[in-house]
Amino acid sequence: MMLITRGSTARALSRSIHQTKHVRSIHMLKDIPRPSSEDLQSRPRLLLSSSPSSQAESSSMAQRRFYPSHQLSKWSVDPRTILLIQKPRDERTAVAMGDLLRFLTSAFPHLRIIVEPHTAQDHPEFEDLIITAESDTALLPLHTDLVITLGGDGTILHTSNLFGDGACPPVISFSMGSLGFLLPFHINDMETVLQNALSGPVSVLQRMRLSCTPLDASGEILKCSMRVGESGWQVMNEVAIHRGRHPHLNVVDAYFDGEHLTEAVADGILLSTPTGSTAYSLSAGGPISHPDTDAFLLTPIAPRSLSFRTVILPGRGVVQLKISPLARSPAELSFDGREVCLLNPDESVIITKSPFPIPCIERGDGGAASGWVKDINSLLQFNTGFRNKSVMGHGIS
Repeated sequence: MMLITRGSTARALSRSIHQTKHVRSIHMLKDIPRPSSEDLQSRPRLLLSSSPSSQAESSSMAQRRFYPSHQLSKWSVDPRTILLIQKPRDERTAVAMGDLLRFLTSAFPHLRIIVEPHTAQDHPEFEDLIITAESDTALLPLHTDLVITLGGDGTILHTSNLFGDGACPPVISFSMGSLGFLLPFHINDMETVLQNALSGPVSVLQRMRLSCTPLDASGEILKCSMRVGESGWQVMNEVAIHRGRHPHLNVVDAYFDGEHLTEAVADGILLSTPTGSTAYSLSAGGPISHPDTDAFLLTPIAPRSLSFRTVILPGRGVVQLKISPLARSPAELSFDGREVCLLNPDESVIITKSPFPIPCIERGDGGAASGWVKDINSLLQFNTGFRNKSVMGHGIS
């Protein structure tokens, strides 16, 4: 999902303004005053709730129902600014976004709403929207209390990318895509879900991210297509090194906590989070991992050696993937499917567990595992057996 440039944004919004009967009131995020230090200290946060008000159970019972990364939380104060992420160029999603905007502006008129340019263009009837441009990503963390996404899993990856320098606000995701592994809510339940989420408490799954820093041969940070902050670039699914268009296999040396683990001779190699275990890693033959697992998954892509299988590493360690001096061509480095740069021999990427997970608001009706168990069974048809067709006609299923 790509944002259009500020110049094209202005032209598109200008056309939408002239198509309406009056001058539309819109605002650019860059023109909104930055919050003061006092405002940042008092901004809404999700806090661990020890006694859920909506259920008659003790705090110890509640704690047993929620895994360490899956917590029952409530807002410190009510959210004030919401960022809406909409799958672009999709009519169904555009209609659903219109319904969402109507509900928010009528039920919560005090909220400030930030949207991307294509959303503002799709919905010219709504006033006082705040428009974010591609160059505004550094401003989003200062203003955003909550993110709501409409679309597929790609909308959450896009959200992670928007907050790729550091902490990400809580995310509520509604399913409008084809798979929806990361989307716990159906769009038909939008009003009930938002009423509950904005008042709290809510069930929050802290999905692990990776902190990734590409380095040159001398150990300096590489100048890539994206700026890499002090904490590295935050990655939700996987880091991928691939030979791309080059004809030669990659030769990558993998290190764990400074110790040489293996030399991978393959089309590529992946380091995935548990969340990313059902993405590229799964397609490459990797295992399915519960999202609460504190681990990295190192998975080869079409390796030369048939004995090379996925290695599961503890999340507390440091992984380095370094292009071997024996490599005959550079390798493409990508984060969550976005190409970052080419790595030449002796260049590498350092990967650690990020201090900034994605706090995803989940269904709170069955504990931490229920949504994941349902997803691998319904979406992946996990371990689905074959029915004996010869007995199906005799009332036996």
